[in-house]
Amino acid sequence: MNRTKLLIVAFYLSKFDKTAVTNLGYDGFRDAFRTIGDKLGYSPNTVKNRRDDFDPLFPHRAGWHQVELSSNSLSIVDNFDHLSEEGLRVIVLDILNQNADSDLNTTLENVSGEKKYVAIGLTGKKAETYFIEWFSVNYPDFNLIDTRDLGCGYDFAVEDSEKVFEVKGLSGSDGGIRFTDKEWSVANVKGENYDLVIVSDCFSDTTSLTIHTNPSKYLEPEKQISTVVAVNWNVSARQLRQHV
Repeated sequence: MNRTKLLIVAFYLSKFDKTAVTNLGYDGFRDAFRTIGDKLGYSPNTVKNRRDDFDPLFPHRAGWHQVELSSNSLSIVDNFDHLSEEGLRVIVLDILNQNADSDLNTTLENVSGEKKYVAIGLTGKKAETYFIEWFSVNYPDFNLIDTRDLGCGYDFAVEDSEKVFEVKGLSGSDGGIRFTDKEWSVANVKGENYDLVIVSDCFSDTTSLTIHTNPSKYLEPEKQISTVVAVNWNVSARQLRQHV
């Protein structure tokens, strides 16, 4: 449990960088590493290294970009990346203050570290960049439309076409992938117009790309239901009445 708490704190420090240090009340990273280490039973260098593990996902530092995230670290990314700075800070402060009344310990029991897929952030971005360049070379007469931030169940579409692409990256030459529920649902609906793009060896000189058209026709993914950590901010009826 202590290691999970360390990883959560390290993820917060990595993602929110100097803002995190300031909002936790530390004079700088050195002070943060030392104090956090004392509270959680780790050396300052261990705290720093675990922060560096997450750094390739964010623009602040290069971090350990040569090393793929562990399954435990991937689980932290999956469960906590959606939280705001303030929301994640509340959890971190609960950890550092050893708040026994918090719901955090119960929540952490549902944070599994057994996932086998690779880090979405770094590997996914490398794969998408590779695909964009590959598409421009192989299909110069077509315009690729970036839909990654639209939540439509695929990463790219083609102008004046029904064809769409979902890009998945692998750090090595082999490995499994994960579809979100939305992606898999859209794959079923679009059928032959849905291409799954697998970019392998994303961090090597032998990067390769394969395309699987209509993946829902022949792939049989295993359903996985996971617990998502959420932070809610409740306002009482009494407070609302006071400010009418």
